[in-house]
Amino acid sequence: MAQLLDVIPNDAEIEAITRPKNPKAACELQHRREVKRRLEELLEEAALKRAMGGDFY
Repeated sequence: MAQLLDVIPNDAEIEAITRPKNPKAACELQHRREVKRRLEELLEEAALKRAMGGDFY
């Protein structure tokens, strides 16, 4: 019988999987990461303001 294992890849494996194949893809990936980071910062800031009872807008 086949045995299935749940394996969580380590950081090196994840980096190898997500490494872009060409310079244009690398640039797009970097842009997406920057946008994601900015969005996460904005959401954290909004959650903090909400938690402090301040106006969200």
